[in-house]
Amino acid sequence: MKNMRKLALVFWALGMLISMQGFSQCVIDHDFGDLTFGVSPDPAAGETFLDGMLGVDYYDVLHILIPTTAADIDTTFPPTLPVDSVVVLPNTVDGDGVYSGVVFTDTLTNEEFFADEIGLEWIYNNNGDSGNPMGFLGGEQYCGSLQGVPTRSGIYRIRIDVLGWATIFSPFNAPYSFENFTLRINCPLIDDVEIVNANSVTGVDGQLTVVLSEGVLATEIAWFNQYGVQIGTGETVTVDNPGTFAVQVTTEDCVSMFNGWVVIDEGLDCVLTATVEVSPAVTGISLGSAVLTVGNESGAVSATWYSANNLIVGTGLQLNGMAPGTYSVVVSDDSGCTVEITDIVVDEVSSIQSVEAGQNVLFPNPCMDSFRINVQTTAFVEIRAMNGSVVFKGTVLPGEAVDMTHVAPGVYLASWQSGELWEQAKLMVAQ
Repeated sequence: MKNMRKLALVFWALGMLISMQGFSQCVIDHDFGDLTFGVSPDPAAGETFLDGMLGVDYYDVLHILIPTTAADIDTTFPPTLPVDSVVVLPNTVDGDGVYSGVVFTDTLTNEEFFADEIGLEWIYNNNGDSGNPMGFLGGEQYCGSLQGVPTRSGIYRIRIDVLGWATIFSPFNAPYSFENFTLRINCPLIDDVEIVNANSVTGVDGQLTVVLSEGVLATEIAWFNQYGVQIGTGETVTVDNPGTFAVQVTTEDCVSMFNGWVVIDEGLDCVLTATVEVSPAVTGISLGSAVLTVGNESGAVSATWYSANNLIVGTGLQLNGMAPGTYSVVVSDDSGCTVEITDIVVDEVSSIQSVEAGQNVLFPNPCMDSFRINVQTTAFVEIRAMNGSVVFKGTVLPGEAVDMTHVAPGVYLASWQSGELWEQAKLMVAQ
């Protein structure tokens, strides 16, 4: 069963890479470390796609590392059996009304849908490796973005129908169907949650109060802590221990869960600091990103990012796939100290200007240990390998060297912003 669960993860991830056009592709840049296959987010690790909101722009990215051999997925296969490719079945409904492909089933009504029928679509990036837009090769990394404006709320169970191809004397395929994943699309039932922070010095408990949207009549309101344990019901709940909380609102028509409400202990002597560096979105090329730098932390650090609509859009010290707009981030450490950064603005620039590297813009080029960019003001710099992975991101002062000692020899794409325009040029790293 363990190996089958591994196989399920791989084919679930592949199923997410359905062919849809009309938006810039996601960037293949996730670090899987020493894994021979994997996905991010990883459902086996408790990770999931972000919740969506009815009528609000949605975007999330799935990264997938395809195994080279079938034995990496299931040890019952011969250790030398290579994975040729995996192909997602097209979305179809037969004469008996049976859905196949990637099917979203409403867990309350048991109705079945395809992604476009609930306002979503998948934008894939298979790196041009396969002539079949639904095909993905073994031993390679890919990504896909789920995006759109959800038109139907609900909690959906997802079934992925795929064919895995391998060769023993002659090519053969094996069909698989998996149903272990869900997607939640919330209704806009609340306007806000009012927070009263705790204070361990004065003995004040925290408090959370949900503000329902105009006209919403809740039949039930339940509160949960960060471990999923229910801590109370009703519009207001008292919080004995600071942390991150969620509220579930039920009406006659919809059940929605809203996460990420933080209660802090103001009695703590906190010195935690945090700053954010933002990379803008480039029209028709890429979405924006932000990198968080934390200081004076105590123990492990967690970070949760929010959109202007107070929807959680990601976690961790770096957030990619940011559409133009305003964001915020809440940073916490093991001591309970919390820092919130608001009004994080992701701008959109109209284009990237390609610069001939021979114009003394990058020097030396080729480089070995470091190189410099000929800029007059501080520049935001990003270096990517040809597979899209980021090898450097940060600000660079005029005349400052960019360290490349950790980078393997090869061809890279250097992009930088100094002023209003983004520029880019190829960079050669020699041995």
